[in-house]
Amino acid sequence: MPIRGVRTRRVGAVTLVAAAALGIGVAGAGGARVEASNFKFHPGTITVQRGQAVTWKRVQGRHTVTFKNGSFDKLLSSSHPRRTHRFNTRGTFRYFCRFHRSLGMTGKVVVK
Repeated sequence: MPIRGVRTRRVGAVTLVAAAALGIGVAGAGGARVEASNFKFHPGTITVQRGQAVTWKRVQGRHTVTFKNGSFDKLLSSSHPRRTHRFNTRGTFRYFCRFHRSLGMTGKVVVK
């Protein structure tokens, strides 16, 4: 049942409203964006379709996007505020900030 005044779009078995309430991002056709600020990635988990891109955007501070498997390690800074990676393989890709990992700055991309 839709929530009055809130637009929803069905994405698989999960609606965007439910995903937002759970803190899970769901990408549209153009890809997804994750923001880095306050020692957190927002959203912490994002789901995309195979072939879609995710762009990480620096909002505050100096951070990295470092995949646990070592295939991607990029700096987010004032001179490089955005980094993009296209996911062509299904799976779960966990990442972290090298500077703030001990503070819990981690994230996950789920590729369907």
